[in-house]
Amino acid sequence: MFQIKHTIGQELTDAIDLYLYEEESSPWSLLSLPPGKYFLQGGFESEAQARTDWDTLRASFPELPENAPLSELKDSDWKDTYKQYLKPWSTSNLHWIPLWEKESYTLPEGAVAIYLDAGMAFGTGAHETTRLCAQRLIEYRDATGEAFSKKTLIDAGCGSGILALSAIKLGLESAKAFDIDPEAIRVSEENAEVNGIKKGIVSFGTHGLESGLNEAQADFVFANIQADILCSNTDVLLKAVAPKGVLAMSGILAHELEDVKDCFLKHAKALNLPVSTESRVMGEWADLCLKRD
Repeated sequence: MFQIKHTIGQELTDAIDLYLYEEESSPWSLLSLPPGKYFLQGGFESEAQARTDWDTLRASFPELPENAPLSELKDSDWKDTYKQYLKPWSTSNLHWIPLWEKESYTLPEGAVAIYLDAGMAFGTGAHETTRLCAQRLIEYRDATGEAFSKKTLIDAGCGSGILALSAIKLGLESAKAFDIDPEAIRVSEENAEVNGIKKGIVSFGTHGLESGLNEAQADFVFANIQADILCSNTDVLLKAVAPKGVLAMSGILAHELEDVKDCFLKHAKALNLPVSTESRVMGEWADLCLKRD
């Protein structure tokens, strides 16, 4: 196993963060240590692959040095590097916990846990967009009360499956989740098994937005994707929300929020769908929560 680890500044961190978010899969990750120190890190099977991927990244970010800081690691060393940066996170009674902390982490009474392995790609809950969506899920659970368990949920662009699986742990009886990348679906199914969620409780599939939604409707729809894709599929997403339902979207940069909001409000009006919206900003990212009135 070969590793590239390079210190970068805040401005370049923000640009690379967006770049990586728009990639379906990538060997690269951004890591931070307080106060304000950022690392770009990647893991590769061979030295040749490491240098090829570095050159590809430099094509978009020529500010990076020509010669990558390359080192060779044992597999165990590579896995251990992530443990320095991936920490438990919680909102309300939902806790996302690295798998290696399962035995040492004290779960509060009444809390529910999702355990994740750092080796599983497509998200461990560290990204702001995933956390923004999780907060919307908690609020919906609290607002619907005992009726929550019978609600329908679709996670469009599910990545690691963390949001759909969290909904099940919070009491939902079943959910549907899909992603355009078959590797993401494999990882999602692994995450379900790690968390003791029986096969079939979450129906996972490999689909794009149109085929995944397929004119279905749900009480709660996640779309944690990116702004341009959201706006290109406005009508499809709006029609997927059942009356009195919620569409929780993220993958939106803070400076894109008003444009995305205007786009959805315009299309909702054209479809004669009365809606209300709320939004939050976390770091460089934002969400847009749309409710059918």
